[in-house]
Amino acid sequence: MAMIRQPVQSGFQAGFSRITQALSDPAREAIVSALAGGQAMPAGELAQLAGLSPQSASAHLQKLVDANVLSVLPQGRFRYYRIADDDVAELIESLVNLAAKRDGVARTRSQPCDELRQSRTCYCHLAGQLGVLLREGLVRGRLIAVSGRGGHVTEKGLVWCKDERIAFRPSGSAHFRLCNDWTERVPHLSGPFPSAILTRLVDTRCVAPRSIPRALRLTGKGRAFFDRLDVKVPF
Repeated sequence: MAMIRQPVQSGFQAGFSRITQALSDPAREAIVSALAGGQAMPAGELAQLAGLSPQSASAHLQKLVDANVLSVLPQGRFRYYRIADDDVAELIESLVNLAAKRDGVARTRSQPCDELRQSRTCYCHLAGQLGVLLREGLVRGRLIAVSGRGGHVTEKGLVWCKDERIAFRPSGSAHFRLCNDWTERVPHLSGPFPSAILTRLVDTRCVAPRSIPRALRLTGKGRAFFDRLDVKVPF
């Protein structure tokens, strides 16, 4: 009689299978992708975007919430869903980047894809070419100091924040992290500091939304902001 092998229980299990199971469905991938720009959306709108019935969408959303991939924001009788935090957003960006690397099929980029590559939101921070240019400008100006996969805002950087009216209050040792950009294959910044920068750029209309979800358009005010940072934007 053949013996049935039992799974080996190691001394340490991280528990990431719960997260991977929550993400391993095309419908849930569509839901998470729709929320990757950092916005909160109701279940009905997510159901339409993912091509699901309300009942099916509700079940998928619950799986994502149970795995702490999504969080829920109750507002009156409505429930809005969003990416749980920066850690999840960085994981999603890394998975997209990995999938792109593993895809050996050559794809012709259309103009909408070029717009996403130029500038877009990634959760609550700036991504794409503009996000990379922002990181490079901050490093070159010694406004931030990078250590490993994270870093902090320097004293000079805090003065810059005050001059640019960026509402950033240092908390903890890590003010930002390096998040590998899936189109540029080099890091942009994620975390509280770049989130504060994006908030300021949006509030002052330095960037404006395009018709394509997540894509951003750099305005004249935005070019002036990057000029002050000594960053020349080539598009």
